[in-house]
Amino acid sequence: MKQAYVSVVLSAAELPDPREIERLDKLLEQESRLHEIIAVVPHSADPQEYERMDLSGPFTSITTHVRATPDAAVIAGLSRAVGDFVVEWRGEPTLLDAETLARALHPTDGGGELVELTGTESSTLSKAFYRAVNSLRPRAVPVRKTVGRTYSRHCLGQLLSANAFEPQLDVLSAELPVHRSVVSVDAPNPHRKSFVERLAEGGTLLSKGTRFGSTIPLSLAAVSAFFGVAAALYALGVLVLRGRTPEGWTTLMVVIGLGQAAILAMLGMVWTRIDAMARGFSTRRDATGGVTVVPPTRERDSSDQK
Repeated sequence: MKQAYVSVVLSAAELPDPREIERLDKLLEQESRLHEIIAVVPHSADPQEYERMDLSGPFTSITTHVRATPDAAVIAGLSRAVGDFVVEWRGEPTLLDAETLARALHPTDGGGELVELTGTESSTLSKAFYRAVNSLRPRAVPVRKTVGRTYSRHCLGQLLSANAFEPQLDVLSAELPVHRSVVSVDAPNPHRKSFVERLAEGGTLLSKGTRFGSTIPLSLAAVSAFFGVAAALYALGVLVLRGRTPEGWTTLMVVIGLGQAAILAMLGMVWTRIDAMARGFSTRRDATGGVTVVPPTRERDSSDQK
């Protein structure tokens, strides 16, 4: 049993079944000293039927505005959590059982401040994409596809502060300077987005979470410079061996190669500066559209508290 206040933040396309909320409430009653449940759902959700639930801890329903991104919705739920430890869960609520919850909280007993819960991933394309993304990032801070995370209060405070400069929750979590653990759970990673939405998210992750904007121009600059220098060496070799200069195309190759290298190198450096400026000036708005709180309807069973 976790001798702490535990918050569980559920991110779902619709409000979970009331019976699932009651099941999770009883589970948290046995696994934590105090607890709360927060569900973040789209703007069209109606929480009226949840006011009659039998709960020992508060239940909060947060609706988000229509243009809120999935990460912005999760941030809205995390910012409302008051627990000592906050479990963010993006999978199906039915898969958050006693074993999974224990695996999410156990590493924090040893001082861990961030626990990343990786689910079962069968998509080869997704695995290849994350390998490509991490190849453009520092090796010590890889981005992981997760089904959930557990944050300490200190870690969550850093996350919410950094949210003003970076909209990608995966990138934020990867770059937090805290002690972290990676735990595998028996739950599939969520795939509630369309292909176009996932493609757009992947493009954003590449552009903002990696050195893609500077690495690609600088790599092309190196290739262009190589061709320019190779053409110059070829012309010099012909002059030394044959006593005459080669055709005029070698001069064009040198000029074009070195010129393109200079331009692309400048683009890479400009991208780096613009990205740094954008992080400094960008602000994130709260995606909360409405909040409904259902208070506890019964006392906790003291026999369950050890």
